[in-house]
Amino acid sequence: MALRRRDTEFKHLGVSYLDFKRVQMDRVLTGFLMRLNHKGLTSRMVRRNNLSVPEFAGEFTDERHADKFQGFADHPDMARRWVETQLLDMVNRGRPTQAVAGLRPLHGLTYKFRDYYHSRPYGADAQLYQMLRYARGPYGALALDQIRRFFFTGLDATNSPPAQAAPIDIETQAVLHLNSQVRADSPHSVKGWYSAPPLCVGQADLLADDVVRLLSLKDLLPRITMVEYLKILFAFHLALGQLKTMKLLPQAVARSAADPACGHDRCPATADAADPLAGCPFRVGLFVDVASVPGTPVAELAERSAEHWLRRIPDFVRAAYGVRKLDEFAEHLVGQGKETKPARGHFTVPELLRFGTDDYSRPREEFFGSRLTSITDDTPVSEQPEEVRPLLDESMRLDPFERYLELLMAYRGHYHHKYIIDTIDALLLKSRPGAAIAQPHGGHRRFVLDSALLEVLVQVALLRVNPRGSSSPYTHHTVSLRLDEFLALLRNRYGLYVDRLPVSDGFSPAGIEEQPALQANTEAFTTRMREIGFYDDLSDAYLTQVITPRFTITEDGQVTTGGR
Repeated sequence: MALRRRDTEFKHLGVSYLDFKRVQMDRVLTGFLMRLNHKGLTSRMVRRNNLSVPEFAGEFTDERHADKFQGFADHPDMARRWVETQLLDMVNRGRPTQAVAGLRPLHGLTYKFRDYYHSRPYGADAQLYQMLRYARGPYGALALDQIRRFFFTGLDATNSPPAQAAPIDIETQAVLHLNSQVRADSPHSVKGWYSAPPLCVGQADLLADDVVRLLSLKDLLPRITMVEYLKILFAFHLALGQLKTMKLLPQAVARSAADPACGHDRCPATADAADPLAGCPFRVGLFVDVASVPGTPVAELAERSAEHWLRRIPDFVRAAYGVRKLDEFAEHLVGQGKETKPARGHFTVPELLRFGTDDYSRPREEFFGSRLTSITDDTPVSEQPEEVRPLLDESMRLDPFERYLELLMAYRGHYHHKYIIDTIDALLLKSRPGAAIAQPHGGHRRFVLDSALLEVLVQVALLRVNPRGSSSPYTHHTVSLRLDEFLALLRNRYGLYVDRLPVSDGFSPAGIEEQPALQANTEAFTTRMREIGFYDDLSDAYLTQVITPRFTITEDGQVTTGGR
């Protein structure tokens, strides 16, 4: 390998906090709750010892705690199974190599019981926190506050049980019992870590708005159900944020400037509008196979949609390398006294892009020319891999920076491509409840719309903010939507296309040959809505095809079940 570590450094926090590994949402949520408790930082508590099921189960079957967990000591085997299935997050569950990663994230303090080596969020926890932190308007701070209130239930502002606690569920009681035996933790700042807004603040706005809407149902749904809803919602928005970054970053690097429509103060997105992303030049469009049956015309369209997005990965990798290397170049200029570092201590992505303009061409050529020389000195051109040699040929007429990036892509492009696909698969919950992507054995990836994800999006879509001055204990009330209105909402808010093709993302306008597939997908969508209990056929007319909530919440706070 001719590259040094300084060459292969890829991650830049201004682009993404993701490490691009296969993440698991229980561990992402656990890490997020840790950051939520420490205002974005990690915890100094790091468990390196192996945790065991009997060790956890013994805390509840011990006769000394019989007053808190009545009957557990009388049925130790049942208690052990409850702990293993309901409380614990396991690695390789059910296999001889299974191990405890920690507690399932049913409460805010579960991060204190995670095994550091088995419960790694790979940066997705930080990405999620930063998206909510930088969401504009009232919803970012409100979402973080509502999440904290929900997950840290049973505790006061100092994370201690209040003197007169309200009744809480058994899972929360279990976590609070375990927490009483653990020393207090404190925040830990990691060297080189800093707070940066997401490249797409509009996606952050949508995430925060969805979270606030969903948590307005926290008193009407079982705690475990709400936690599962939030994990699906978080994963989905993290995936959409990554897909949007893959679309906007290469264009920004190519023009050496951010798009005029992008930025905290310029983004046209409005979370509570009928078309929240109107005016956004980087909208995401995914055609989803609702029936999720491989080999059908609908599945082929969904495969084409997924393939289109995966083809964006090489350009994203090159652009991400470009930002990282421009940051190293900027630090070099700061060290020489030719540039001044911002007061915040780091350059943002838009600030770094200007170092790729003609104004810095000469020092840039010198800096990256030196990098190239160190590569060729370590390994002569004749000994370089065959696919690399043309990049070092002067006849290619590439400037040193471009040639350097092409070398990095030749050496490391395939590596990053693989792990970014793994990350997208994981965030779109491939082969899990809430999946938005599927891949049969030996087949191609295609976008899908799993029932669990659809249920979460329906719950969010049927909620509206209560008017000011309302005396309702709920922040939102429910509404009904026509089927066509909900399909439009999926397109405009999340970029999920069911009855149409995303023309801007890999498709031409639908022709006669695609119409039967679109009709079949719409019928499958109607069937799926009926299966999850939000829709009944009353007529073939659109005006009477209405989606109704399971809980009807009026503006004055009256709640009825059944939606009718």
